[in-house]
Amino acid sequence: MKKFLSFTFAVFIIFASVLHAGNQDKLFRYPSISPDGKTIAFSFQGDIWTVPAKGGEAVRRTVHEAYEGISLWNYDGSKLAFMSNRFGNNDIFTMPASGGIPKRLTYHSANDELTDWTKKGDLLFTTARDFKQVEWDNEIYSVNENGGTPSRLLNAVGHTPTMSPNGRFIAFVRGACRITREAYRGPANKNIWIYDTKEDKYIQITTDEGQDI
Repeated sequence: MKKFLSFTFAVFIIFASVLHAGNQDKLFRYPSISPDGKTIAFSFQGDIWTVPAKGGEAVRRTVHEAYEGISLWNYDGSKLAFMSNRFGNNDIFTMPASGGIPKRLTYHSANDELTDWTKKGDLLFTTARDFKQVEWDNEIYSVNENGGTPSRLLNAVGHTPTMSPNGRFIAFVRGACRITREAYRGPANKNIWIYDTKEDKYIQITTDEGQDI
C-alpha cells in the first residue's frame, strides 16, 4: 500500500511539474503515466490529452462535446482506454495512443467506471447493473479490449478493482459508505480486499475503523 501511495504521489508531482512549466491552467485531471514513463495522459476541458513527462507541448487526442475523464494505458503503451458520456452515461472506449477513432466497448445504461487494464487485455470496471436494487455497493466487471459481452468478474460487490501483473490476485474495495463521511464508523466502512483466483477465496487486508481506498 505504501509503495502504491508513493508511486501515485510521484506521478502527481511529475504531472504538476510538467504542466506548470508550460502554462498556468488549473483544471487538469486524472493523470495516467505510460508504461515506459515517457508520456502522461490526462483530461482537460472534457477531452483526453497527452504530454511528454519531461515537459513539452500537450497534444489533444479526443475532440468531442461529451466529457472524457479517466484514461488508462495498455501494457505496451500503444493504446489508451477512457471513460466518456457520449451516449448519456459513462461508457468505456479505446483508441490508439496517438489518437484516432475511439472504439466503444460498453453499451449498458448504467455508468461504467474504468479502473484497470490487465496484461491479458481485459479492462476492469465498476458498474451497477444486476444488483443495484438490493445492494448499495457496485459490481466488478471486465470486458476484452477487442470487444465482446462484458462479464461479472467477482461474486462479491465492491469497486476500484486492480489485477496483479501475474493475473492471480484482484485487489478491490468493499464498503458502501461515502468517502466524505470521514467520522463514520460501522459495517459500511471501506476496506481493501484481495480475491485469490487460484484458491478461490477472499482475503480482507485492512480492518481498521477508518475509510481505506
